[in-house]
Amino acid sequence: MRPRIVVFMGGKEEHASSSTQSGTWACQYIPRSQYDVTPVHITHDGKWRVPLGSLPKTGDITRTVNMLASVTQPQEPAQAIQRLLTRPVDSIITLVRGKGGDDGAMHAMGDMMGIRVAGSGYHTSQAASHKHRFSHAIRDIVSTPYSRHISHTITPEELENELRGEFVPPFFIKPAAGAGSHGIMHVQSEKDIAQALRELIRNPQDIVIQEALPGMELTITVFSDSKNILHTLPPTIVTPKGASFYDYHSKQRDNGAHFHSVHESDKNIIEQAQEIARDVYTSLGCSGIATVDMMADGNSFDVLELNTIPTFHTASPIHHQLKAAGMHPEQLITNGFGLID
Repeated sequence: MRPRIVVFMGGKEEHASSSTQSGTWACQYIPRSQYDVTPVHITHDGKWRVPLGSLPKTGDITRTVNMLASVTQPQEPAQAIQRLLTRPVDSIITLVRGKGGDDGAMHAMGDMMGIRVAGSGYHTSQAASHKHRFSHAIRDIVSTPYSRHISHTITPEELENELRGEFVPPFFIKPAAGAGSHGIMHVQSEKDIAQALRELIRNPQDIVIQEALPGMELTITVFSDSKNILHTLPPTIVTPKGASFYDYHSKQRDNGAHFHSVHESDKNIIEQAQEIARDVYTSLGCSGIATVDMMADGNSFDVLELNTIPTFHTASPIHHQLKAAGMHPEQLITNGFGLID
């Protein structure tokens, strides 16, 4: 009997599309001649669609993944787990953003049930998914943009004082526990401050106010292999199309950004960026595949965030990095998700 891998995808509406694309991409490149692969879709309201069968061993499985999601009845997680465990589960891969993914909830569940979950564990995921905690966790090893954490319990008057008193546009207002750039506001003028205040008063939440830095945005993929040796893919320069930064909408579109490799003549930038990414990965105790985003301005580097649940599909930076490295996606999947013993 082949080992069985369960791939979770979908989730909250704002991340469901990119998560499903990532999950389908991973299912395509897991060597299905060696593993039984079961795709599990999480609906917008948190129910699970657990098919009884596995994906075919060969061929493009995009249509099959979508078909299984449409014909499988959604169940509450308590009932869905029973259905999932009618056959042994050897490993779980979650590509859900937010709850069930970045927050480490799936890893905590796997730990309790004695099932291996690929990627960084619960505590690392928790630290990386909260922007304020992440910044504090790495500030002794790398530079990060100046930021302030603001509680959702603050009064509107206090919030306005914070926005107008300490920060001068341009700056960012980010949900403290957001993912995929969802909900980020780029404040570029006094008019934007007024609009941001209205939005935050209407939808109170913990936020991080973060200075906007000059330079180019880089993203670097780091992964550890079966021997715990760290590898980095070539850094990607991300230039958004029609947006002031690589925002949520840019990430949802197939052509939302230009991806470029750092020129070989800038070898120093490549080496520094990769070294910083490895330091962040190691410092937080990551495992599996993760991406590190940073701003580079000359010889100055500031780390923005760490994603323990990267986005995998043809319009993502990882796809560009794999092409630049001459690496087949199956090689990244099998090494980064620990499918090689």
